[in-house]
Amino acid sequence: MAKVTEKSLTARCTELNLGKLRNTTFGIRVTRLNAGYTVSLQYRDATPPLILVEGVSAAEAFATVEGAAAGAAAVQVAGLDKPEFVTRETFIRQAGERCPKCATKDITTGHLLAMKGIMTQSSSCQRCGLAWNCIYHLDDYEVAVVLNET
Repeated sequence: MAKVTEKSLTARCTELNLGKLRNTTFGIRVTRLNAGYTVSLQYRDATPPLILVEGVSAAEAFATVEGAAAGAAAVQVAGLDKPEFVTRETFIRQAGERCPKCATKDITTGHLLAMKGIMTQSSSCQRCGLAWNCIYHLDDYEVAVVLNET
């Protein structure tokens, strides 16, 4: 194997991001720091990057990039490269303001139904037609301040 350089690492990431990883939910990024290289997955939505390795040599960074690419290829072959819905954590982080399937903000919300400290609200997407329920749990209350007008 030829010597791995920063230039070859960057070129390989670009090749993968524009090729094999183009239709996945992430790309691969290599960053050089004083302590070595960092390899991370850069998601195409608002998900924070996932650091795979930190402070490694160029050869170790290259191996990590190739491993991530091979893993992504295996997932694509299995037909699981893009989940049908966002994860629960992503939906909550987005404050329920986006469709969990197509991520549009073009959603309609319905009435709230309350039962034993849990409220549900029906929602639907105007773009893809998905319908779902948002679930709210009661955890506190606040007394309204009433001002006397004289």
